[in-house]
Amino acid sequence: MPALLAASSAFLLGACSGGPAPAPAPVRPTASAAADSLGDHYAALELIADSVMAAQSAEDAAPSELAQVTARNLAGRIEALSGDYGTLSVAMTAADYERGVSLWMRLAMAQAALELIHEDAYRLANDPTTGPADLRDLADRLSGALELGRVSGRMASRAFGGLRPGQAPPARPAACGDCRPIASQS
Repeated sequence: MPALLAASSAFLLGACSGGPAPAPAPVRPTASAAADSLGDHYAALELIADSVMAAQSAEDAAPSELAQVTARNLAGRIEALSGDYGTLSVAMTAADYERGVSLWMRLAMAQAALELIHEDAYRLANDPTTGPADLRDLADRLSGALELGRVSGRMASRAFGGLRPGQAPPARPAACGDCRPIASQS
């Protein structure tokens, strides 16, 4: 019974104090976390674009409803990414901009390319003459823009986050054993 009275008293005091307690302020992501998230989203969509490109015949120009639906799907996925770049821009501090202005510019270029590709995807989705070759071209351009964004996002994440004390820098991948150096042509 005393516990019930104490709980009731606490509830009444809280109710009389002017309403519910204010909600905690949302936590603003760090620039490093926002850049990492952006890179993750670019990488996920890049896999989709690569699979679309691999599934389409470069010679097949016959109109296809499936090509239109796939273009609409790509347009929607590109649109879903549009807020990530804004989140990164808002999360960056003045020091982040000074440290990573070139990376931010590369991400801005990737974002601008994505906006142009989004317009093309939307146009293809509404064009009954869209065929697999059109979709393959779209997916190829999308993959290139996403590669720029993904790599730049990863670099920005490292630049904005820095290394924590005692953390080793990430290991660089070893060169492929089957790869040969390209001789410069002068």
